[in-house]
Amino acid sequence: MLGLSAFDLARIQFAFTVSFHIIFPAITIGLASFLAVLEGLWLKTRNKDYLALFHFWSKIFAVNFAMGVVSGLVMAYQFGTNWSFFSDFAGSITGPLLTYEVLTAFFLEAGFLGVMLFGWNKVGEKLHFFATCMVALGTLMSTFWILASNSWMQTPQGFEIINNQVVPVDWIAVIFNPSFPYRLAHMGVAAFLASAFFIAASASWHLLKGHKTSAMKKMLSMSLWMILILAPIQALIGDVHGLNTLKHQPAKIAAIEGHWKNEPGEATPLILFGVPDMDAEETKYKIEIPYLGSMILTHSLEKQVPALKEFPKEDRPNSLIVFWSFRIMVGLGILMIFVGVWGT
Repeated sequence: MLGLSAFDLARIQFAFTVSFHIIFPAITIGLASFLAVLEGLWLKTRNKDYLALFHFWSKIFAVNFAMGVVSGLVMAYQFGTNWSFFSDFAGSITGPLLTYEVLTAFFLEAGFLGVMLFGWNKVGEKLHFFATCMVALGTLMSTFWILASNSWMQTPQGFEIINNQVVPVDWIAVIFNPSFPYRLAHMGVAAFLASAFFIAASASWHLLKGHKTSAMKKMLSMSLWMILILAPIQALIGDVHGLNTLKHQPAKIAAIEGHWKNEPGEATPLILFGVPDMDAEETKYKIEIPYLGSMILTHSLEKQVPALKEFPKEDRPNSLIVFWSFRIMVGLGILMIFVGVWGT
């Protein structure tokens, strides 16, 4: 098919599944905490606007939660269908980590979700609020375990390879691997940002349609304050995450930068735009700023960033894909900061 191998097709299929799936848990993570805040504010102030917003968003949360579960099951099956050799090789670590997520986070969410959605007028106010907080806690615990598994695949430690299979020898090292704190913070803030924009978009739509109620104004205000606070924080987290990636996965950084060769004694420039060519081993039509690559990635005007030609061809990521994916991400991040500032 179009000259693609079974390996390429498996990657495309899994990429579609995981890209579709991540939309729902990301929104679920932020909405769960938003619901807990709304109910807490209602209990404290007795302002009915917060209660109305809670009921409005609890329905959307339930749909997102269900979609996340369904799409997540498909993704879990693809670990076995698309990546059976990897599952056989490293399943002794990735399997338990996913199991911990189900036994702790998912069961906690699912158990208290019923109380949160159907417990009004059936349980006391404080117990209902406790159930809402437990659902929010469950989403955060789920993030913890999933990011532990994902991070271990990027920066593995705490294991030995025996009979061509990974055997865990230190679960603390496995979970708290070198990139885990940065990935957890980056993904957690991203989920809250995604939810904040989701909420802001809904409030804006209602206001533009003439539904200028105090509840809608509160909803827009709360989401814009969240964006204003978190968008710059996400940029700082991204910076330290990049330094961590440079330390543990330098080939990935070289591919993201489209950087092929270091000149002796020269700092690394930052390539703003270009077209990386993996066959020609160069970035064509590039627009670059001298020294800026070294300053951003090493916080120095003298140190060089590793170049792709320093790694064997088989160890080089596809620079064209990650080069532009990263720039789209940074561009969206700048827009988020702008929206937060403009929203004030």
